[in-house]
Amino acid sequence: MKIKHMKFLDKYAGYAACVVLTAFGRAFGSGEPAKIDKGAIRKVLVMKFWGLGSILLLSPAIAGIREEFPGARIVLFTSRRNSEICSSLGIFDEVRYLDVDRGWLAFAASLLRNMFRLFMDRFDMVVDFEFFTRFSAVLTFFTFSPIRVGYHAWEAWRGDIHNIKVPFNRYWNIMDNFYNLGTYIGVAARPELRMARPRFTEADRAFVDGLLGKAGVSGGYIAANVNASDLVIERRWPYENFVELARRLLEKFGRSIVFVGSPSERPGVDAIVKEVGDPRAVNLAGMVSIPQLARLFEGADLVISNDSGPLHLAVAMGTPTVSLFGPETPAIYGPKGKEHTVIFKNIDCSPCCNVHDRKSVHCYWEKPRCMSLITVAEVFEAIERALSGPAAARGRR
Repeated sequence: MKIKHMKFLDKYAGYAACVVLTAFGRAFGSGEPAKIDKGAIRKVLVMKFWGLGSILLLSPAIAGIREEFPGARIVLFTSRRNSEICSSLGIFDEVRYLDVDRGWLAFAASLLRNMFRLFMDRFDMVVDFEFFTRFSAVLTFFTFSPIRVGYHAWEAWRGDIHNIKVPFNRYWNIMDNFYNLGTYIGVAARPELRMARPRFTEADRAFVDGLLGKAGVSGGYIAANVNASDLVIERRWPYENFVELARRLLEKFGRSIVFVGSPSERPGVDAIVKEVGDPRAVNLAGMVSIPQLARLFEGADLVISNDSGPLHLAVAMGTPTVSLFGPETPAIYGPKGKEHTVIFKNIDCSPCCNVHDRKSVHCYWEKPRCMSLITVAEVFEAIERALSGPAAARGRR
């Protein structure tokens, strides 16, 4: 299933569904504001479908919910794409998956099967962490839960399906927005939020170290993520820039550069590595699982990445990063902390992507200038500064 088709359906068919369900709810009084009896909450459904990074950024809010409702069973409903990161975090009592990658029939079968289970489970509370997709609001309705929590804004109408409505602040980091939603159901405020750290096994460690050894990687290395998911592919910095950057880094620092990515991204990464033309540039795209990627990032001196899920994975593992932003603002998705450098040109048409329009990009230019205007020189200088700081002494751990 293509993301653009799913966005189209969510925008138009989702709107019609929300109109009908809102009218139904008003007729039967189901839209009245909910009151929470903490002792009565035994089963909580959490929904967040899109984004490996979003699952990581959600983790502080989940920790807060678990603390506020210690006796409740927390079930996550998400895309099957997120199975590895959910398993590695271990913060949910159960995870259920929606199949979105094997065509419309598989999607429909998966959706109907899960909707039946959600209805039969009789959840005491549903917390919809999707920003403004109407799909998740419709699913929330059909749980028939007495407490239904979700974001609301005039820019992206989702009806009156949620009976605890939470504003979304477009000037706050996503992690803060997620946590703020939790405060509307009683989660205590915290001065500092930290993502859960993904877990990996000793077998994962040995596998990654073995791959690096076979590739001739010894001592320190830099990891590079040159891609971004198909949700917003315009977040990608031009491939030719990564080629030039890699050559300059190899010449200056002599450290291996380990390129990562998904199996489908391997051919593109391979083209970059071949163009670099140095055996110290290594392509491990499609060769490691998410827990193994966490281990790979843990051992890196630095991770350079476009605005994407692997960036947040690197942050969760405590590794310094240099990240490139353009269509999306780093005010929302940028990593926090002095050890993380964000490069964002802030030109007149950027950011053009926002959560109120399903993160759809309609670029004013033939190619995204917000990314192409980021120069190799300024990225190189940012990496040079980062490697002269605490990262310089990290080595392989």
